[in-house]
Amino acid sequence: MTADLSENQPVKTSHGRIRISHPEPGTTSFQIPKEGFSYKGSFTLLIIVSWLLMIMVWTILLLQFNGSLALISIPFWLLGLVTLRLSLKVIMATQEVVVSSRELTILKTEGSATAHATFRLKDIEKIILVEGAYKALSGITRKGNYPAVISNQEAFGFGERCTKEEKQFLLDAVKNITGH
Repeated sequence: MTADLSENQPVKTSHGRIRISHPEPGTTSFQIPKEGFSYKGSFTLLIIVSWLLMIMVWTILLLQFNGSLALISIPFWLLGLVTLRLSLKVIMATQEVVVSSRELTILKTEGSATAHATFRLKDIEKIILVEGAYKALSGITRKGNYPAVISNQEAFGFGERCTKEEKQFLLDAVKNITGH
């Protein structure tokens, strides 16, 4: 599915999960929604919850023999809870790329924290697919290819967890609008 990127169209269109809108004349916004409880996200959460249930049973069994012996399970509880927290943050994370006639802004929201990077179009060296590390749905760092803005010899990625087709669409659309 291709999206009409004409600037006179305030209506939202989409490509895969990516929503495209024109909040004001001369501005295009690409919104990448949260992963949510998709198959991959739900499977990851199922594994983590299974881990926590297994540790709970193990802790209960240890408590029957000796209360101090149950302290051995603390690192495993911490591992499971930290992994659950990281996974939920990644599953609920959203991204937005906003391109205007003068600048490009990348917004990434995880929970209540929003990180952003804004670039003047004339300072952008190129927009390309780069290979790098990003957080997967499990919250663990993973390597892969994703679109990035290169400015001052530094890469700023976006759309890391999109499908290969969505990444290519984002790359082509943003390059087309910015002229890079």
